[in-house]
Amino acid sequence: MNNAFKLAAAAAALGLVAAPAFATDSRINALSGGAVELTPSMGFNEKSITIDDTANIYQMPQFLPTYKNSVDSDATNGPLYGTMNIRYALSDDAVLLIFGKRSPWQPVVNVKSIGGKTPYTASGFGQTSVDPTNHLLGLGFGIKAGESLRLGAHLSLAGNKAEGDGSSQDNNMLIDFGAGIGFDLNETNSLDFGIGLRTGSFAKTAESKIVYESQGLFGFDLVGRGKFQVHQIARIVPYLSVKYDGRAVQEGQPFVPQGKTPKFGRTVNLAFSAGTDLAIQPVDGVLIQPGLGFGVVQSNVNGNNDNVSNWDQEISARQFLHYGFAAEAKAFDWMVLRLGARQTVLQDNFGPTNKSHGGRSTLMEVEKHTSDVINTVTTGMGFKLMGWQLDLNLNPNYYNNGLFAATGNATSGWGVDWALYYAW
Repeated sequence: MNNAFKLAAAAAALGLVAAPAFATDSRINALSGGAVELTPSMGFNEKSITIDDTANIYQMPQFLPTYKNSVDSDATNGPLYGTMNIRYALSDDAVLLIFGKRSPWQPVVNVKSIGGKTPYTASGFGQTSVDPTNHLLGLGFGIKAGESLRLGAHLSLAGNKAEGDGSSQDNNMLIDFGAGIGFDLNETNSLDFGIGLRTGSFAKTAESKIVYESQGLFGFDLVGRGKFQVHQIARIVPYLSVKYDGRAVQEGQPFVPQGKTPKFGRTVNLAFSAGTDLAIQPVDGVLIQPGLGFGVVQSNVNGNNDNVSNWDQEISARQFLHYGFAAEAKAFDWMVLRLGARQTVLQDNFGPTNKSHGGRSTLMEVEKHTSDVINTVTTGMGFKLMGWQLDLNLNPNYYNNGLFAATGNATSGWGVDWALYYAW
């Protein structure tokens, strides 16, 4: 009996040995404590940078050699949704990436600017419009160059000409490039940096007339992180991120009936976030990652219902402080449980709406301030069997509502997003 108990304990201990886990989007979302819900308007999800030993391969492609000869399909509803990646080892140190995904042009600050006394003001331009692109295909490459240097890059192209009811169609194009470099300072400490560049053009026509057009689109993001061992079971993971995008927008037909006027505008969005996580691994198979961070996002929108310099200008800024934790534990050799919790203190500062008259501005509205405290929880689980890995990110409400087919209680967003990964 005693020998049987020792054998079972040994098997359980072996089951807790933590093999490297690929950071699928669904796995990250389950550990993010609500960052996914904030991402469209905040432009960040720091766990995609700090979690475990890997980072998002689109932000930092130098991590590609970490996982060789593998494929994954990721059906998340996050910023990188509907992806498929194939990684093929060209050598022990070099990996080729072939991928496809849906990737809309997502503004950094995807909310309306506040202000505007009439329907034809800057608050309508670009901020609520996501320019769609489908059928994005790309190639990436990552290599470990020597003992301490890692390099990676990717390039993707996307476009679609989507026919609607015969009277409407979209003509969209997107170019996305990313590159990264990493330095292994020693066996436990490292520095990594990434840069992304995006450009494109989008037009929607109806009855052979343009009703929406974006021109001069340009965006970039810079990201960096460090990993430093501070204790036998703990390391700190500081990070920073800077994002920018801008566009010129025209909404409405260029030639319209009397009394109707097209809208013209320009948007510039900027986001900055920085913080640190403390990654603690008390035993193999368990990861606890508390963290805190601070960020600022700003949107500057100019627009009006005429194509002259007499435009409204609206400025909105959002400041946020967040703190929380991620926890991941191997319940069985084939099952991992995940939890994320976060509290975000969000302050919105909406600048005055100015009307420009020959270089002079007339104040139309005083500045407004609002503040909110947002508490969020995410949950998920992972399953591993014979080289397969299934990650589930579950809306916590799903546990109360259950399966819609059985209970009739619907959970928004299906209640689940998932990723399937296989390595050979």
